[in-house]
Amino acid sequence: MLRMLVLRDLQKTYTKLRLGYLWTLLEPLGMSIVLWLVFSVLLSRHIGQQPYALFITVGILPWWWFTKGIAQSTRSFKRNTNALRISLLPTQIWVLRVVLVSMIEFIFSLPIIVLAMILTRTMPSPLIILFPVAIFVQFLLMYGLGLLVASGVAIVPDLARIVRIAMRALFYLSPVLYSITKIPDHIQPFAAVNPIVGILGLYRIGFWSSEIETPWHYALSFGVILVIISVGFLVFKRLEPRILKGA
Repeated sequence: MLRMLVLRDLQKTYTKLRLGYLWTLLEPLGMSIVLWLVFSVLLSRHIGQQPYALFITVGILPWWWFTKGIAQSTRSFKRNTNALRISLLPTQIWVLRVVLVSMIEFIFSLPIIVLAMILTRTMPSPLIILFPVAIFVQFLLMYGLGLLVASGVAIVPDLARIVRIAMRALFYLSPVLYSITKIPDHIQPFAAVNPIVGILGLYRIGFWSSEIETPWHYALSFGVILVIISVGFLVFKRLEPRILKGA
């Protein structure tokens, strides 16, 4: 059933648009090009690793997946109220469905990184094997966080606006545009609390060996992810009766 729902969402998304699958490439590609022009060409700021075009692309794609998945998670219960009333499926499947669809769209967008590698003549190191690990860890984070925000918004709709504001702030607090090495040493322990920092490091370490945190910082980042997953499940289980009643 989950597989059917995910395939239906993907088909519905791509068949109603004239460019279909190309939008999965064009949206993050356009954002990457604009940010590269602003910071590398217009401002000439060396805030990331070189080549910056590849650096920003490797950061933008996971961030695109993260923001899109979490934003859709806030509406996952509200948009399926009729299905929640009559369905015998587990309630959390509606959040899992959203996260899986956004993950597949992210995977579909990976040719952009290959294109950036070709244009910048950059080859990855053997540490690129950590790239799939980053995808798995990000999926777990988004599922736990998705359950948390979806449950909260189902009870208090105003939380959706707070989530949007928090996502904008998190974009600048995460090393999407800039390198981990640009974070001052005395701030790095606080930055490690942000799980996106460790995840982006896993994505990028295959291209830039300096994009890595200390083992303690990684432990802190992944510890926060486990906390978010646990809290997400606990809040969901506590609010599930109210969610189903409200549906």
